[in-house]
Amino acid sequence: MLRDLGLAGVGSVCVRCQFRLLVASHARARRGISTSSSAAVPQDTAVATEDDGRLQEGWMHPGPPEPPSSIPPIRPPTDPLSPRRPSSLSIFQSIVESQAGAPATPGAPAAGAAAIELVKDVARIQTMLEHEGATLAAAFAYFEDTVYPQIKDNGAVPQIIKNQIAAVLLEPLALTKPKDFDSNELPSVARITDIMIELDVLRPFAWAALVIELVQHIYRQKTVPEAYSSVKDFETAMARRDVLLYDLVGAWRAFCAQRSSTPHGSSAPKPPTKSVQTGKNAQNNTFQDAFAAMFPQYLLPSMLKPSLAAFATYKLLTEPFNRTRSIQSEAAPFLGMMKALIFQNTTARRAPKPEDFETVLDVYPDLSRFLWPPKSTKDQGYLNSASVFRETSRNAVATMYHHVNEAIKNKNLGTIQRTWAQFWGEAATPDAARITKLAKHPDMFDLFIYAYTVLRRPKLAVEVWNNMERIGIKPTIKTWSSMLHGCVKASNLAGLRTVWDKLVRSGIQLDTAIWTARIHGLFACGDPDAGLRALEEMAHIWTNRRDPQYAHVAVQPSIEPVNAALVGLLRLNRRNDVNKLLTWASRRGINPDLYTFNTLLRPLVRAGDMKGIDEVFATMRSINIEADVATFVVLLEGALNQIGCLPPAQQVAVVERIFAAMKEAGVEINMHTYAKILHLLLREGSRAEEPVKAVLAHIWRRGLELTSHIYTMLVDHYFSRDPPDCAAVTALIENRRLHENRAIDRVFWERVISGYAQAGETGRALDIFNRVFVAGSTITFSTLYDLLRPLLAEGNVAAAARVVEAARKIGRLEDGETGAGAATADGGRYWRHRFWHLVYRHGLMGQHLEAKFLQANQESMNQGWTW
Repeated sequence: MLRDLGLAGVGSVCVRCQFRLLVASHARARRGISTSSSAAVPQDTAVATEDDGRLQEGWMHPGPPEPPSSIPPIRPPTDPLSPRRPSSLSIFQSIVESQAGAPATPGAPAAGAAAIELVKDVARIQTMLEHEGATLAAAFAYFEDTVYPQIKDNGAVPQIIKNQIAAVLLEPLALTKPKDFDSNELPSVARITDIMIELDVLRPFAWAALVIELVQHIYRQKTVPEAYSSVKDFETAMARRDVLLYDLVGAWRAFCAQRSSTPHGSSAPKPPTKSVQTGKNAQNNTFQDAFAAMFPQYLLPSMLKPSLAAFATYKLLTEPFNRTRSIQSEAAPFLGMMKALIFQNTTARRAPKPEDFETVLDVYPDLSRFLWPPKSTKDQGYLNSASVFRETSRNAVATMYHHVNEAIKNKNLGTIQRTWAQFWGEAATPDAARITKLAKHPDMFDLFIYAYTVLRRPKLAVEVWNNMERIGIKPTIKTWSSMLHGCVKASNLAGLRTVWDKLVRSGIQLDTAIWTARIHGLFACGDPDAGLRALEEMAHIWTNRRDPQYAHVAVQPSIEPVNAALVGLLRLNRRNDVNKLLTWASRRGINPDLYTFNTLLRPLVRAGDMKGIDEVFATMRSINIEADVATFVVLLEGALNQIGCLPPAQQVAVVERIFAAMKEAGVEINMHTYAKILHLLLREGSRAEEPVKAVLAHIWRRGLELTSHIYTMLVDHYFSRDPPDCAAVTALIENRRLHENRAIDRVFWERVISGYAQAGETGRALDIFNRVFVAGSTITFSTLYDLLRPLLAEGNVAAAARVVEAARKIGRLEDGETGAGAATADGGRYWRHRFWHLVYRHGLMGQHLEAKFLQANQESMNQGWTW
C-alpha cells in the first residue's frame, strides 16, 4: 500500500504514526522551529530538539556540510512532474486541502486550487535541486519569481507548505551562504531572515549560527592598507565590508521586529521553560535570560545562541572602525536596544561573561577572543567605551536652514524660494501667532538675505529685508553683514560698495567683523588698492572717533582686518606691500596672531624657504603662539611635495610622522586636514598609492566617513589615469552606495557624469544623469554639454531630449516665473552658453525655446557679444 502511494522510502511507519509526526512537525513550526524535509520514525518519548537546550541542530552544525553542487545553473523545469510525483503529491494535496478547509475533490474552490498550484511550484524547486548541475541560486530565483508572489497574494498559506519551503530551500541556503558571503547570486542574510520570519519557519538556534558566521566573516576581513596592492582594492574591500555590515544590521532589524508581537500565524506563545528571576535573585540572571525575555514566542534554551549572536554583533558595531555615519541610522535601533539591555535593564544584573556561552564558544573559539580580548590590550573591556548611535532630532526651522545652505552651494534658486514660502507662510502678511514664531528666528531672515544676494537676486533680498521690518524685526549688524558677505560671494563689487554706503548712512554701530568683511571683499572683488585705502580709512576714523560724524563708524584697527589685507596681498604676490602692511600694523601696536603666521608660512613653504620658515616659528615661540591644525595644513604642502619620488615605505612613514606630530601637539585632525593631505598625495598620481591607503585607513579607524569632497577627489584621480579607470569609479559608487548617501553633493555627480562622458562611457553617464538630475535638480551647463555631445554622436535623440529638458528646467528655476531664458541681461547670459548652440545646431529646440534663443542671441550681438 505504501509503495503504491509513493512512500516506500518511509519504511515501516504506519499511517497513524505519519499523522502523529505531521502534527508534531506542525506544532514545532508554530513555535518558530521548521521541520526537516526527511521524517524520522516517531517514538513514544518526545523527540529531542534544540528547544531542549541541547546542541542538536538539524541543519546548522559547527562545521556545515558540503553545499549542493555548484555546477552552472539550469533553467526551471517546464515539463510535468515525474511519474512518481503525482502519488506523493496527491497525499500532500489532501493534507493541504484539509488544513485550508478545502474539499479534496475536483472543482475545488479557488483558494484550494491556488494552494495546490503553490504545492506544485514548491515541488518543482525540489525537482530542480535533484537535477545534476542544480544550483541554489537558480532555485531561489525561481522562488522569488514564481513562488513568493503566490504566497503574498494567497494570504492564508497552509503552514505545511511553508515548512516544505524551509526544508527544501531556506535551510540549504542558510547552510551554503557562510561559504560565500560575498556572493551576489545567493540572497543576503537579511533577505533569508525576512522570508523565514514571514513564513513562520525561523529556528532561533539555527538562524543565530548563520549570523555568528557572518560576524566572524566580517571580523576576519583585513582592514590594514598593507594587505591591498592599490587604493582601489583597499577601498573596494572596505566598501564590501560595509555591505556585509548593512546585511548584518538588516538581519537583526527583521529579527528584533518580532519583539512587539508573535510571529504571523503562530499560536499564542508559551512561557519560557526557565523563568527569568526577579527580586533578590535577579543578580543570578544571565544576559541570555534578559535577551530571551524579549522574545517569549521562543523557548529559552533555543535563545542561547541568538543571545551570543546579538552580543557579538553589538561588539562588532561598536568597534571604532565600524562607527561610520553611513550605518548610524541603520544600526541605531539595535544598538540602543542592546545598550539598554546591558547597562540599564534591571532584568540583567551583569554584562555577558564567557562562561554564559561556554558550550557555544567551544564551536567558535575565534569569537571568544574577539568578544573578550586579553586584559593586556589597551582597550580592556569595550563596554566602558562603547557608544550608541542616536539620531538627533531637528526642528523644522533647523531643517529649513540646512536646505537653504545646500541650495546656496548648488545655486538652486528654486529651493530657496520654496523654503522661504514654507518659512514665511502662504499669507502675504502672517497672522499674529506666526509672527510670534518668526520673531524667534531672526537668523533665518539673515540667511535668506545672504542667499538671495549670493545668487544675484537683490530685489528678493530687499523683499526679505522689508518683510523683517514689517513684522517688527529690526535688522542688526549681522543682517548687514549677511548682505555684505553675499556681495563678496557673488563677486559683486558694485553691490558691495552700495551696501557699505547704505550701512554707514543707517547709523548702526559698526564692529570689527563688518570692517574686516569690507576689506576682504574689496580684495576678493578685484580692487586691492581700495582694500588698503579702507584699512587706512578705518585707522583715520578711529583717530578722529570723537568727531560726532564718526561715532557709530569708528572701530579700533586690530589684527583681523590686517590679516584680511595680508591674505589679499600675498595672493597677488605683492611682497613689498606685505612688508609695508606689517610695518604699518606694528607702528599702531597691532600684534600678529596665529592666523597671521599661518598666512605668512604658506608662500614660504611653497617656495621651500627653510630659513624663512624657521624665522616665522622662532617668532611664534618668542610670543608664545602655538601651532594649530591650520599651521600643520600649511606645512603639509612642503612635507608632501614630490612625495611620489620616495620609496613606498618611506612615503607611508612621512604620513605617519605627520599624524604623530599633530597628535603630540594636541592638534585635532579634522576632515579638512584629511582632504588636504589626500589632495597633495593624489596629485602625485599612482606614485603615492601607499600613503593614500594609509590616510584612508586612518580615517576609517577613527570611525569617520569620507566626505563628498574626498569622494570627488578620488573620482578625479581615477578619471585622470591614462586610460581613465571608469571601473574604479563605478566600484566606488556601488560599493559605497553613494546613491543613498544624502551627504554627496551635486559637484560629485557632475564630475562623475563628465568623467564618464569624456571617457566614452556614455551609458554610465546617462544612468547617473537619469538617477540624480533628470527629476529637475540643478546641474551646470558645462556638465550638460559634456553629456550631450556623445549622446548626439551616438544618435540617441531621446536621451538628448531629456538633457535639453533638464536645461529648460534650470532656466525656469533661475528666472522664477519669467520662464527659461527671458530676454533680460541674465537671460542673455543664460543663452550664451555653448550648450544651447549645440542644441540649436542639432534642431533639438522647440519653437518656443528657439524663439527665446534667437531673441537673446540678437540682443547679445547688439550689445557687442561674440559667440
